[in-house]
Amino acid sequence: MEISRRFSEGLDLMNHGEPAAAASCFEQIVQALPEYADAHVGLGIAYAVTGKIYPALDHLEEATNLEPNNFFAHFKLGQLQFKLHVPKRGYEETQKTLNCARSIEERKLVGQLIHEQKQREHKGLARPTWDRPFSRKTLFLIGASVVVPLLYMFLVSVR
Repeated sequence: MEISRRFSEGLDLMNHGEPAAAASCFEQIVQALPEYADAHVGLGIAYAVTGKIYPALDHLEEATNLEPNNFFAHFKLGQLQFKLHVPKRGYEETQKTLNCARSIEERKLVGQLIHEQKQREHKGLARPTWDRPFSRKTLFLIGASVVVPLLYMFLVSVR
C-alpha cells in the first residue's frame, strides 16, 4: 500500500511541476522494489526533466529490460533519444513501442512522436551518426592536420 501511495504522490508531483520532489518519491520506490518497472520509468522521466540525462537513460533502459513489453517505457526512451538528437536509437525504440502498442490511442501517440521527429529532421541540420568508420582519406587529413602544426612548432623551437 505504501508503494502505491508513494507512486501516486510522485505522479502528482510531476503533474504539478515538481520533478525533483517526484524523483525523490520514485527513488524510494526503486530502492524498495528494484524490479518495479513503472517506478524506473517515473524516475527516468523525473531525471530527464531535471537535466540528469545519463541516469534518466539508465532508468528508462532498466524499465525496458524489466518489462520488455512496457509501452510507456519504450515510448519515453524513444522520445528522450529523439530529444538528445540520437535519431537512430529513437527510431529503434519507437519500433519496439509500436510492437508493444495495444490500442489505437497508443499507435497514434507513436505516430505523433515520429511525425514530430520527421519535422525536426526536415528543419534541422543533418547530424553525423558516427556509426561508420572513417575513410583512409579522412584519416590522412586528420593525421596531417595534427602532424603538420606539431612539426612546424618543433622546427620553430629548434632555431
